[in-house]
Amino acid sequence: MLKRKNYWLLFAVLLLALTSLSPSMELDTTEGTDPPRQPQSLSEQPDSRDKDSVTSLNIRVSMSGAELKELQRISSNYTLSTGIQVLISNADNEENAEVLKQELTTGESPDIIMTDGRNIRDLATRGYLLPVDVYQSVPGSAPLTVLIPQMQWNGYDWGIPLDVDPYVLVYSPQHLAELGFAEVPASLEEWSLLLNQLREHQQKEPGKEQYLLAMDSRNPYGFSALLESMGHRMTGDYTSVLEWVQVARSYFYLSSRFNPEMWDMLQSGRLALAALPLSEWRLHGDASLSAKAPGGTAGSAGYEAMHSRFFALPAGSAHPETAVNWLAYITSPTAQMEWLENTQRLPALEELYRSGLPEIAGLPFDGNLLLTEDEITEQPAGGRWDAVSAAVTLLLTGKLDAAGYKSSIGLESE
Repeated sequence: MLKRKNYWLLFAVLLLALTSLSPSMELDTTEGTDPPRQPQSLSEQPDSRDKDSVTSLNIRVSMSGAELKELQRISSNYTLSTGIQVLISNADNEENAEVLKQELTTGESPDIIMTDGRNIRDLATRGYLLPVDVYQSVPGSAPLTVLIPQMQWNGYDWGIPLDVDPYVLVYSPQHLAELGFAEVPASLEEWSLLLNQLREHQQKEPGKEQYLLAMDSRNPYGFSALLESMGHRMTGDYTSVLEWVQVARSYFYLSSRFNPEMWDMLQSGRLALAALPLSEWRLHGDASLSAKAPGGTAGSAGYEAMHSRFFALPAGSAHPETAVNWLAYITSPTAQMEWLENTQRLPALEELYRSGLPEIAGLPFDGNLLLTEDEITEQPAGGRWDAVSAAVTLLLTGKLDAAGYKSSIGLESE
């Protein structure tokens, strides 16, 4: 009997030991007080969601049809080397914003998205993205320093840049000289003088249609180029420029999409200047026209009026490690040079600007302007880039005055 009791005692001790070694199966049923979506905890590297059987990636971009074909061509080489099919869907700029919002808020997102670089930080802080460097097995090539403030937050990288497209001021030297200018205006006073010259010409030829400056009203980059040409930046105080815009905007030629008529207007003298992406200038400019960086020369503070496109991993990305491998392939130095050759969009890797490549040396401005160490692409003081973009559109179209503009982006009026 005693022996049997010892067996039971030994069994009880063994059972207790096994129980203490087994993982806890209790569920945390406490109700959290955080909002439904919060930035992902970065104290530990997330476990890989990828499986050995990943066969495809879904990617959504926003680009022209010609650019889409080039991206698909480069991506097809990745498929040949890995066997992974890449399904790329495309949305235009207006549609992309709505699709992006819906996908990120519902969690039904592709593996990779594309967005304006200035949106990356905002999306990351709101918990909509995964940090890309957490899933990288090998660090990627260094991007342009000017892009780093857009992609970094909380010590992590939240996006990978595909390309940059600086805005330039395009003009006809002949027709600008007819208005008394040998160079692009470089201050608010010179822009005011050019506007007065334009008015005088119109008084002499009242039937002649003539505009001071053409800009795309869909985004703030043309307006940013105007500010930069006057020695101002969107992160500073430019109240005097806003007041001038209220007077000058009736002489602006605003477009919401690429307008080929703009090039004829520049060549005929009906348009004095146009703030355009460098890629459009490289595709459509000719010997009768010139282009100049709005910020002046190398050694200045660098380029602010520069559009950048980034890839990012949505929080709901199903295959983040495989997605990052595709991104590394697409944004490699070799692929970036192919992209430049076939799309005219400048690469985002700093090493390519320091290598003396003829494609970079042939820019209509000193390429060192893009190598500034200053963080000039930080957000304007008013907050999110989409709010700034909407305010610029309303200002240019006459729906906001200077005070209303400053109020809408959170800048205090004097």
